[in-house]
Amino acid sequence: MPADNIEEINLKTGESTTIQLKGLATAGYVWSYVTDDNKKLVSISKDYLSVQKTVGASADEVFTITANNKGIVNISFFQKRNWEKNSNAANEKKIKITIG
Repeated sequence: MPADNIEEINLKTGESTTIQLKGLATAGYVWSYVTDDNKKLVSISKDYLSVQKTVGASADEVFTITANNKGIVNISFFQKRNWEKNSNAANEKKIKITIG
């Protein structure tokens, strides 16, 4: 993924931001993430946003990122089926968080 496709977010220690990603859980796809070596700079929690009441509709996945310490952390989100270990991600999103 080219560097210009990285979303940049600035936070202060103690602040939080949310990232909402399009869900496809009904097709078996879930969002996961990996961080660089600075993973202790943030805490990340995951929830589901269900606003559609349509049968079979997937809920969007929402990640809340809380800044714990000053620094820079890169987070790569990827959407794939857990049982397809060697497959490429169906979708990806990269975020660079600067905590000041």
